[in-house]
Amino acid sequence: MTDSLIGSTDGAVSMAIVSAVASKRDAVPTELPPLYEWIDPDALDALFEPTQSSGPRHGHLEFTYDSHEICVECDDGLVITVDGTPVVERSCLTNAESASV
Repeated sequence: MTDSLIGSTDGAVSMAIVSAVASKRDAVPTELPPLYEWIDPDALDALFEPTQSSGPRHGHLEFTYDSHEICVECDDGLVITVDGTPVVERSCLTNAESASV
């Protein structure tokens, strides 16, 4: 999969979520309230970072951000849905891949 929405966001899932919600609202990310008012962005990013054994992380997380239902899934790739619509799809990097970026 390729990143279908956000281009380069330094790989941070938290930034991808804010960008996805901003895109859905036809707004810029700085117009949205801070993500940390709903969820810890550092913890969110850590959940989906590559594992220490260089394998991709696998997981599923759902939460509400500023009245939008957010779902983050990482299996073969990272998929972020906003209100049931997939808006971000990209590969889940391994430690070796992320070190070379």
